[in-house]
Amino acid sequence: MASGLPDDGDALPIRTDARVAGATLKAGETTEYALGQGRHVYLVPAAGSVEVNGVRLDARDGAAIRDEAVLTVKALEDAEVVLVDAAA
Repeated sequence: MASGLPDDGDALPIRTDARVAGATLKAGETTEYALGQGRHVYLVPAAGSVEVNGVRLDARDGAAIRDEAVLTVKALEDAEVVLVDAAA
């Protein structure tokens, strides 16, 4: 969606070391997001319920995440998620 990271050429450019991403997942689908060293992530399901590294999040719940190498997001029901990845 928006990014200040050099490899995100298709995103709306922003002037910070961060990325805003979104995903739509059907129930049962899984996706992964790799975190770099020293990165912090804030993830919110805008709709539906998901499981993030074994922790359930329902619509409008927010999770502040750090010290994880990979996030595994599994849709427990049809879901839309927004993720903000920022430097520490």
